[in-house]
Amino acid sequence: MEFKAHIKIEELINEVAATGKTKKLWYEFLAAILSPDNKDKKQPEQLKETLSLLLAETGEEALTEKIKVLAENHPDLPITDLLFTIIKICGEIRKEHEQTITNLRRMLPELATPIIRIWTDMLLVALIGNLDSQWAQSIAERLLDRVSATRTKVVLVDVTGVPMIDTAVGGFLIEMFNAIRFLGAEVILTGIKPEVAHTLVKLGVDFRMVTIARDLEDALRKGIAIIADEKKKRRQLARVITGSRESEDDGELEI
Repeated sequence: MEFKAHIKIEELINEVAATGKTKKLWYEFLAAILSPDNKDKKQPEQLKETLSLLLAETGEEALTEKIKVLAENHPDLPITDLLFTIIKICGEIRKEHEQTITNLRRMLPELATPIIRIWTDMLLVALIGNLDSQWAQSIAERLLDRVSATRTKVVLVDVTGVPMIDTAVGGFLIEMFNAIRFLGAEVILTGIKPEVAHTLVKLGVDFRMVTIARDLEDALRKGIAIIADEKKKRRQLARVITGSRESEDDGELEI
């Protein structure tokens, strides 16, 4: 980009900036974009960084107004090239922001709905907020992967943080519970509020395939009992296979 030597960048700066910080940013930006000596291969990245800082400091509207002032006062300035460069860099910055937002959206379900191992062979997932189809699908996929990978025996599902369970959410929960049971794990549902329970009854949502607990403490107690009972059955089966005379009560409290 050619720049007429008789126009000094310092003169332009005084027309568009008042404060020291803004002046510095404008100087770096104009020097990077107008100086014929700036042929560094890193110029595009430098321009992007400088323009990002300038936009954060002034805003898009103020930046446009200042460019307009420069165009009116200095007709020989390569304003078209300047605007083309700004638009190009802004497009790259927008794409980076969109990618950041996409990544954050992917992370949000995992951060908002952690899956925690709270006991041997037992997972807890606390559902919070309004569930939509995309979020529900993400939760179900992560939970099923975790159950399969850890060979979990019991999954506690706490819906205390779900303000409303309608037919759609109820259908999602039933599908997820059925999938968990297909993987060989039991489901204990807790945190159902009275008004939600009344709604579920009216909607005819059937949760009979899962164990219902009054609260998280009750759910944990039931989960431990299920795991203990399964271990007891495995020991009894092992005795039958090996012909051991060991007492059936031995080791019952081990969980």
